[in-house]
Amino acid sequence: MIKNRYVIGAITLLLVVFIAVLFIVPTFQVEQPESMAKTYKSTVFDQSKVTKVDIELSDKNLASILESPTDEEVVDADVTINGKTVSHVGFRTKGMLSLSSVAAMEDSDRYSWKIDFDYYRSEQTLDGLQKLALNNNFSDASMMREYLSYDLMEDMGVPTPSHSYMYVTINGEEQGLYLGVETLDESFLSQNFTTGNGDLYKPDGTGSDLKWISDDIADYTGLNLKTNTKTSKQSSMINMLDTINNGGKLEDVVDVDEMLRYFAANTALVNLDHYQGDKKHNYYLYEEDGLFSMLPWDYNMAFGGYGAMGGGMGGKAKDTSAEDTQAKETTEAGEAKKAQMPGGGKEGGMMGMGSSSFINDSAINFSITTPVSGATLEERPLLNALLEDDENRETFNKYLKKMATGFFSEETITEKVSEITSMITPYVEKDPTKFYTMEEYLKATTGDESIIEFSTQRAESILAQLSGELVVEAETSSDMGGGQEQGQMQPPDVTTGEAQDKGMQPPAGQDGAGPGAGGPPNMGGGQNGPPDMGGGMQPPGMDGGPNAQSGAAGSSYSKETFIMIGISLALLIGAIVFASFFKRRRS
Repeated sequence: MIKNRYVIGAITLLLVVFIAVLFIVPTFQVEQPESMAKTYKSTVFDQSKVTKVDIELSDKNLASILESPTDEEVVDADVTINGKTVSHVGFRTKGMLSLSSVAAMEDSDRYSWKIDFDYYRSEQTLDGLQKLALNNNFSDASMMREYLSYDLMEDMGVPTPSHSYMYVTINGEEQGLYLGVETLDESFLSQNFTTGNGDLYKPDGTGSDLKWISDDIADYTGLNLKTNTKTSKQSSMINMLDTINNGGKLEDVVDVDEMLRYFAANTALVNLDHYQGDKKHNYYLYEEDGLFSMLPWDYNMAFGGYGAMGGGMGGKAKDTSAEDTQAKETTEAGEAKKAQMPGGGKEGGMMGMGSSSFINDSAINFSITTPVSGATLEERPLLNALLEDDENRETFNKYLKKMATGFFSEETITEKVSEITSMITPYVEKDPTKFYTMEEYLKATTGDESIIEFSTQRAESILAQLSGELVVEAETSSDMGGGQEQGQMQPPDVTTGEAQDKGMQPPAGQDGAGPGAGGPPNMGGGQNGPPDMGGGMQPPGMDGGPNAQSGAAGSSYSKETFIMIGISLALLIGAIVFASFFKRRRS
């Protein structure tokens, strides 16, 4: 009888252990061992150097991709980065405008690429990285629009994908200098948010303007849920849409301060291939515990680049100070420089690629009061809901001032650009597939038509608009080119007098202009952390985003948990078998 009690006690103890492993252990966020930690931020995205990326795939698979690049066919490949090879990864083309544009070129195969380390093997990563985007720097003679944009987002404490320069080869053939960018997925979320288990959206299409349609999520076909696709009811999204459109407590549905920092940075960058532009895409929304954050993505047309592609920015700048002639002088300089811009399809330029010059008044003087293009502010209800509150508007303006006197100041931006050019120029020189000539690259990075000059003039315009010396009156039409040849941009009318901001409305049927043919030769076969805002203003959260916890485990079951469950189950079965055998022996 006593021995039977021992057996029963042992079985009971094993049952308790089994239940604890199954239901309690997964709720604790146990720190990962060093061998399992996500180290890709420092190993894959080392910003102190240009990383070499070697891609190997069969000739048949490569030919299949190049035959129909817009199909985005995924093929099997091996990738070597920093001497570490990962076999059997998914490899495909990526992009929208850039993809279709390069596909239309007769003499270029310089596509952007996506590498899925876990496509064929579900748990395979590179130092914790699941997916890598290799962006081709389309429409960017400076090669640094996107790099600097992500740096600014990091500077503002916005959760930002890791990024660094990479020199790419495919089957031994040099493809040139790309920007490697971490994709926004589960790995990114776990690195930047408390649990990383929330709903991630990539809006593009019906509903991506975030206007209210109905309380049925099925009506928002363009919101594109990327995580929890089989389990989420998306009620938080409907609640957010209802609040920003129909009224409610904004701070209950969005991380207000994070979004103000995000939109202020995007406005300073004049990034209009975005929610604030006519296409209303190229952004992510992430919901955790009912609160939404907006995440940055795709900045190759920042620094006013989208206007040069035909997206249009429009606007009339009015100098309200009789003594201050700065805005008029800017216009005259812009007119003189416009005449020097390389035209689409001319030698030294690319048709549809936009101008290699950054200087244009419409971009430099983009409105900070009505920071939209091709739409009214009311047609972008999330931004409108944020800025219609006076306190939020004041905070938004303070963030703009911080950037104008910091990141965009001549001293800071010159230092940043100089550091980048000293690192990448040798790689640009030997890049056999680059979209622009070395002359255009140098013009875009130094001198009076460069990204430095754009940034300093943009900073001056922001400060002038904040002080009231310059008021930008937004045009109602997104066709600011007035029928001009694509790639040229018309500066706004700068006059004196009073002005009021107006919304911008695209003409009927306008959907933006796409690039044409022509192009380059054939392919031949920062530091994270929120800023010190001063005056007691400090964005909340940790490195890379609010409430960030690097490598947070969340409440999902890991492989190690399942192993523990398996061991416990095996012990339980063993104990039951032993008890049964022991009972037969006793009888």
